[in-house]
Amino acid sequence: MPSLRRPFLSILVLAAAGAAAVPAVARQSSVPPPAAQTAPLPASVLDAWGQVRAALTPAQQANAVRGFLSALAAWQRRPTPPPMDARDIASGRAVSLDDPALLQRPQTHEVTVTVGGQFLVFRPLSRASLEPFFGR
Repeated sequence: MPSLRRPFLSILVLAAAGAAAVPAVARQSSVPPPAAQTAPLPASVLDAWGQVRAALTPAQQANAVRGFLSALAAWQRRPTPPPMDARDIASGRAVSLDDPALLQRPQTHEVTVTVGGQFLVFRPLSRASLEPFFGR
């Protein structure tokens, strides 16, 4: 029985030594901490998003989306389109952003825009509301 203890102890010591090395590697990682990814959005961006959601006509919503993207670019100091995804409202299934149905019938979809770790959801009223996200 003593011969079985020695290999077990060796494995235990090696595992402990490996676990001690993990924090050193984690400290060297270039991934920002989660708090930096979920920073609160400034009031100007939130107000602009509120206008997107409150729009009653396709033209109002398209202008509000442009205003939101402008406020977002001013906050980020660069005009970077935010990541987004879409879902079909009736089925709940995810829809590819290059799916023609998204631009042909945008009213039947729900779009989620991810900014600063927050998920901003809206229902586009027309194709014009989506085109600014695609750089059109």
